[in-house]
Amino acid sequence: MFKVNVDGAVFSSQGAVSVGIIIRHEEGRVEVALSKKIMAPLGAIEVEAKAFEAGHLFAKDIAIQEFVLEGDSIIIYKALCEISSPPSSMELVIVAMHALCRDFRRVEYSHVRRQGNSPAHLLAKHAKSIVDFSKWIEENPCFIEQALIHDVIAFSHT
Repeated sequence: MFKVNVDGAVFSSQGAVSVGIIIRHEEGRVEVALSKKIMAPLGAIEVEAKAFEAGHLFAKDIAIQEFVLEGDSIIIYKALCEISSPPSSMELVIVAMHALCRDFRRVEYSHVRRQGNSPAHLLAKHAKSIVDFSKWIEENPCFIEQALIHDVIAFSHT
């Protein structure tokens, strides 16, 4: 079982948004991390939905079959869990993510507060200074090292 944390960021001055994704093994070890810039003038809720979608797609790309997808948007979380309806602008993205779930053995969704999602948030913010994307495989990006240490401590208590 893997944990996929996602977050989005908006860079209004650049007309861009970004997603940060970190995938960890159940012991908390980083398997892969991604910072990706998207040149589109999306709003905060739209980029959060895009982050969840990117988490699904990234898990599929690296052939993970069972994972918990976690982010800090309560609106997207509730829509994915079918607790509430998504905003109309996100309905197609949510439907597409539900369809993607058929490609996996098991997908669960989880909500975390912003402070519990620091590594993914820092990865999203990192994309401001890149052109396309940066990926780390079985290594910790140095700029999230402190957040990972704190997060692994919290991770081991859940």
